[in-house]
Amino acid sequence: MVLKELSGTVLAVVALAAAFWLSVLPASSNEILPTLAVLIASLVGAALLQANPGTFAAASVLGWFGIMFAQPFSLTDRQFNGLRRQANRGDEEAAELLAYYDAFSPYAFYLMLGLTALLLAILIFGMARGRLLLHQNLLAASDGLATFLNRVGISAAVVLFSILIFAIMYDVTQRQYLGFDPTWTETEWYSLFSSTRVQEYEWHLHATLFLLVLGYAYIQDAHVRIELVRDTLKPRTRVWIELAGSILFMVPYCYVVMEYGIENALRSWEIGESSASTTGLPHRFIIKGMLPFGFALIALAGMSVALKCVVYLFGPPSLRARSNYYAHSHQNPAPAEDDDTSADVKHA
Repeated sequence: MVLKELSGTVLAVVALAAAFWLSVLPASSNEILPTLAVLIASLVGAALLQANPGTFAAASVLGWFGIMFAQPFSLTDRQFNGLRRQANRGDEEAAELLAYYDAFSPYAFYLMLGLTALLLAILIFGMARGRLLLHQNLLAASDGLATFLNRVGISAAVVLFSILIFAIMYDVTQRQYLGFDPTWTETEWYSLFSSTRVQEYEWHLHATLFLLVLGYAYIQDAHVRIELVRDTLKPRTRVWIELAGSILFMVPYCYVVMEYGIENALRSWEIGESSASTTGLPHRFIIKGMLPFGFALIALAGMSVALKCVVYLFGPPSLRARSNYYAHSHQNPAPAEDDDTSADVKHA
């Protein structure tokens, strides 16, 4: 059983890699369809082999994001015209891709809808067929995602914050030292760690730290809330609002930021963008790539919260105490057991 679950988890990781590759492939690439096939096959295999719920849920969500980014059945007018120009110049590969998109573009919406339904079915199938019941698997997936995000957030806070403090201390010390020895600016060391570069290191580290802990902060319920309104609501109403906010607002917003963030980072890499300052840092695509990565973590946090809300709203009373975190507030923390079990039984 352990080997079977491990094999399924490996396939889920393969699906994650395929989802990432779909996200960065250029439009009209001939690798999109093979990568899509690998993604779907890996998810099916992970579901059959009962992969780790958290890894499987992450692969399903980010796999859907990758498919939405790739848009494997349609092109924009600009991309379509560019492909046509290549085909007219005798490019056989472009001509084959053009014929493919000509055939499938009219049905792109329905095909994408079908792929979305397929991924949703795979997710439900994978969660329901394990040795645990459906709601137990959903809760296990939520806890697994939360554990991963907690580790990322804590690691980023410890490592990056420590480096950031050191960079600030070094910058201040170096500025003071230049007042005593201006010739320090002529050394090789200063060319590598000039004041401009160190300051850019500082905001790069700060931005990266901020992005890596956003998902962790949501899992810990550390973001600002309007408790004045929330405290007057019933626990089930709070959970319904949390679920609707995650699915209808947070995840779609993360998708938009990730789509344009990936495009922006790839463009930065293609043109070799560097700092606007002549003595600044090169490889600006690295910090720009952290934006979609950070929002991918937030999307996973939204998925974790949504799964826990689903278990609270529709799961059995025995799981109420493990899924009631978002039913309460900081002023009214969650008790060990909810008193309103009768309403849960009726709802279930």
